[in-house]
Amino acid sequence: MVALIGEKREVGLQMDVERFVKPVSFKPGAIVYESVEGAPVELARRLAGRLREWTGRTWLIAANGQGGGETLIERQKKERAAEREKVEADPFIKAVLLAFPGAKLGEIKTIAPAVVTPEIPDSPEDDDED
Repeated sequence: MVALIGEKREVGLQMDVERFVKPVSFKPGAIVYESVEGAPVELARRLAGRLREWTGRTWLIAANGQGGGETLIERQKKERAAEREKVEADPFIKAVLLAFPGAKLGEIKTIAPAVVTPEIPDSPEDDDED
């Protein structure tokens, strides 16, 4: 759902969903969530309207206090913290930080792996050109 909102470039709605929606249940046509304090009052109505517009089906969106999961932002923060712990526990990183007193680990970025193109072996026909 959040990916669809992002594809449609509804930035305000996407930010509201990421910040204020703690999912309880999701199935096509029905979403139940716990609303975080400070959520816009009309969030469920806006979300239902946009989903209906984009999918052509009616959506039942219910905000209740049934103890939903984490918001997307909460989950992303937890994942970044776990990644930082893993990097900080790496022996090489520990050695670098010990070698440079006062140094601190900055932002952690994931670099895409290098793309390796396979070599195509010469065809047997190429060997007959002698």
